[in-house]
Amino acid sequence: MSVLFASGDVGGARALLPVIECCRAHGMSTLVLDHGRLSTEASLAWERISSEELSTEEQTLKRFKEKGVRALVFATSVKDTLALTLARRAKGFGLPVFHLLDNWTAYRERMETDGLPTFSPDHYIVMDGIAHREAVESGIHPSTLRIAGHPALSTLLREYHRWERKSKKGMLKRYAPTRKRRLIAFVSEPVKHDQGVDPESPAFRGYTERSVLQILCEALQPFSERVKMAVLCHPREERDGLLTCWNENRGLLKGGLLGLDKGREGVFLSDAIAGMASVLLYEAWLLGKPVLSLQPGVRQKALRNLEEREGVTFVDSYAGVCASVAQWALDLLDGKKRGIRPEMALHEKAPERVYELIREHLREGEGRK
Repeated sequence: MSVLFASGDVGGARALLPVIECCRAHGMSTLVLDHGRLSTEASLAWERISSEELSTEEQTLKRFKEKGVRALVFATSVKDTLALTLARRAKGFGLPVFHLLDNWTAYRERMETDGLPTFSPDHYIVMDGIAHREAVESGIHPSTLRIAGHPALSTLLREYHRWERKSKKGMLKRYAPTRKRRLIAFVSEPVKHDQGVDPESPAFRGYTERSVLQILCEALQPFSERVKMAVLCHPREERDGLLTCWNENRGLLKGGLLGLDKGREGVFLSDAIAGMASVLLYEAWLLGKPVLSLQPGVRQKALRNLEEREGVTFVDSYAGVCASVAQWALDLLDGKKRGIRPEMALHEKAPERVYELIREHLREGEGRK
């Protein structure tokens, strides 16, 4: 008997991976959908099932029975609807379905990306109280919601300390700021691709990654002798286009695109983080780094979760935007240190909480038979 895990995007995959590891460590049999980012990042030793084997509802039911699938745990994607499709089928087969949220956005919309009526999983697992409240406000039924922390952040602090010990000598010599300049990382996202460039697109955020990078570069020009920039490209983003935007707007700023395997390493490396709504900004905040969420004209309430984090500079208006960024930069240059946020403790136990929820539900199901 197995629990099937499915996702498409990188965010969902990285939220599921620690849960799979935890389940396996407890002796639970797991099965991974060989599809999307989860396919490339999952261990080759883990048992998989291909998407081709599940192309129709009839084939899915047959393979689920053959593989002994007892539950489905999935994370959604902006464009890739396969995991949601399988979730609908699994629930139709009478199997328990768990949805794992990987970001503080689009709580209900995630359940509608396939164009069908809103899907309701048996358990909608969220990261914290803010996500719980906003999910309820967006129409998610409270009875399905569970707070577990964010599994992808469970190892954040350990990774940071390990990185400090192992990577300082090599990477800091190459990238780290000298006494003259502090390093600011700009975390890009494929906003233009995912939500469009103007209000004609229903999902338009009110800005794009290009417009935000342009504003940030303009606002930081007076500090070009005291800061430098590291631009972090999202895994789904077109790198050459982002590089062109940087070169067109950098002005006197030093820096460039940072070639790292994981955006988290850019967070570790940098003195401060600027961006829009990426979870990397939240990671930087947890680690006590100065964070700028630059979202002028933001149109969606779900994108504002960083506004509630104490110490984050949240900019939502074009009026006075350069002055707001400049003040943030001045605060950064003052060098005031912040400690690790207490919220870190919630996330460190997240994989275990999700495992316990799955185990509990399966036991209850066995008891009803």
